[in-house]
Amino acid sequence: MRYSVELLLENEVLPKDKNRIILSLLKHNFKSYDKEYYQELYEDTSNKVKPFTFSLYMGNCKFLKEEINIPDKKIILNYSTNDLRNGIIFYNSMLQNRGKAYSIKNNSVKVNKINLLNEKTIMDDAVVFRTMSPISVREHNGDNKKTWYHTLNDENGKEIFMNNLTFQLLNEFGEERILDFREIEVIVLGNKEVKIKNYDIEVLGNICKLKIKAKPYILYYLYKAGIGSMRSSGFGMVDIV
Repeated sequence: MRYSVELLLENEVLPKDKNRIILSLLKHNFKSYDKEYYQELYEDTSNKVKPFTFSLYMGNCKFLKEEINIPDKKIILNYSTNDLRNGIIFYNSMLQNRGKAYSIKNNSVKVNKINLLNEKTIMDDAVVFRTMSPISVREHNGDNKKTWYHTLNDENGKEIFMNNLTFQLLNEFGEERILDFREIEVIVLGNKEVKIKNYDIEVLGNICKLKIKAKPYILYYLYKAGIGSMRSSGFGMVDIV
């Protein structure tokens, strides 16, 4: 399920650490609508993989040193999930909190409009995806002090990306589909490295176009759930070209 949500700001200045703010809003809305579901997502299991991804469109914005200036005082939150239950709870939680001001640093945000989007169909075994939010290629070994972020412009980054992709698919579909995962081919058609402020640190992200050859069920899952690391923190949302 895919949604676009129009968010209205009280004033035109938003901190650069924007994904953190949106994630805080999502958590607040989930918790206020269904506390048990919020606990299931964020408290019952450490590092639980969340079944959603999101991206932000800020129109004619200007990036400053520590802030983003958004003259229209409007953000479009694009949200995608591969989980029907999550999609329904997300919609209802946004609807319940529509029009209510949620305080953020030196500003506030309100949910205004919520639209359910038509999803594209995938019939072939190859799709070209473009990123709607940067793909994170993270090398994380359980220690935040030994975490690295890689580019898809070199072979090492591509190898780590494939390892992360296999891990993501194993977590979703299990070992019985491992032969399907080994057939996956990824071609980077173009990539631009970007730095994103995320929880007070700058991380490397990849704004790119990827051609992925795989079984259609894998491609459809990636379309809905996103690709790469930190998807539920605003990374890895893709659209079909």
